[in-house]
Amino acid sequence: MKKLPKTELEIMKFIWSKNEKLATKEIGIYMEGLLKWKLSTTSKTLSRLVEKGFLTTERIGKQVFFTAIIKENDYVKFETKDFFNFLHGKSLKSIISTLEESDELTNEDIAELEEWIKNR
Repeated sequence: MKKLPKTELEIMKFIWSKNEKLATKEIGIYMEGLLKWKLSTTSKTLSRLVEKGFLTTERIGKQVFFTAIIKENDYVKFETKDFFNFLHGKSLKSIISTLEESDELTNEDIAELEEWIKNR
């Protein structure tokens, strides 16, 4: 599996959220609203996602439909592992310290983490 650029990931997140096969036009409308893309740009990006093995296509009449092959949870695990290994050298303390230093962790977050560790 390869890491996706943000724009390709945006398309995948949309497709995962719908959890069904989607026509090029429906994805194009979403991307036009999100990033002001033309349908041709969306079509090229969808083709790249097919080449990378993230999507499969099915032609029904004149429309092309796309279905996710890679599950969202599998991709999230892949991205998280890559992020954890590359930026934090596999150090959980590094991630938590960084979040705490940037005021991203709330007391509720810390309580949830403590509960998760206890139940683990």
